[in-house]
Amino acid sequence: MRDVYDFAKFFIKNGADSRPNTYDGNMKLQKLLVLADLVNIAEYGEPLFDDQVLAFKNGCVVEKVRLRYKNDYAAFRRDSELYQPDFSEREYEVLKLVNHTFKFWKSAFENGKSSTGYHNKDMSVVDMMSQQSDVEKMREIISAYRETANDITASETINGVTFYFDGFALTDDMIDRLESFSLSADEDTYSVYLDNGRLVIY
Repeated sequence: MRDVYDFAKFFIKNGADSRPNTYDGNMKLQKLLVLADLVNIAEYGEPLFDDQVLAFKNGCVVEKVRLRYKNDYAAFRRDSELYQPDFSEREYEVLKLVNHTFKFWKSAFENGKSSTGYHNKDMSVVDMMSQQSDVEKMREIISAYRETANDITASETINGVTFYFDGFALTDDMIDRLESFSLSADEDTYSVYLDNGRLVIY
C-alpha cells in the first residue's frame, strides 16, 4: 500500500487544492484524499492508504498531510512538482473518480467533542470500512461513470486535461479552444458536445 503522501503530491501537482497554501486549499486536498480512499474501498474492498482518517469540524483529514500542508507548504509544493507518479491503472482510475462530497465525517467529529469544547483526535478516528451507505453511494457513482465511459468513443488530452466527445471530429479551432480552456481548468476530465454547432464544455 502506498504512502498517502504519494496521492497528496499527485493532487497538488495537478492543482487540485484550487486555492494553494490556504486553509480552503488544505481542506479541498483532504476531501480528495478521503474520497479517493472511499472509492478504493467501494471498488476493491480495501483502503487506498494506511494512514488514519480523522473527523475535524469542517471535514475528514489525514493529519500528517494536513500538518505538512499547513506548516511546510513551500517544500511540499516543490516535492509535488518534482513527483513522478507511477500509479497502477487501478490507482489512476480511483483518482479520476474522486469528484463528490460525503458527510460521514460528522458523526466521528461529534464523537470527538467533549463538554469543555476540546476536540479529542483519538475519539475522532473515522472507520472508513464501516461507512456502508457512503460506500454504496460511491458504487453507484462508479457504475454511472463506467456506463458513461462506455458510451463515449473518443477523447483528447491537452495539458493533462482529458476531453471526452462522441459523434463528431475535433477541428483545429476546437482544439485551440480546448487548449485555452485547459490552462485554467479546475478538473482533469470534461465532456464536450456540440449545441447548434457551438462547442460546449462541461
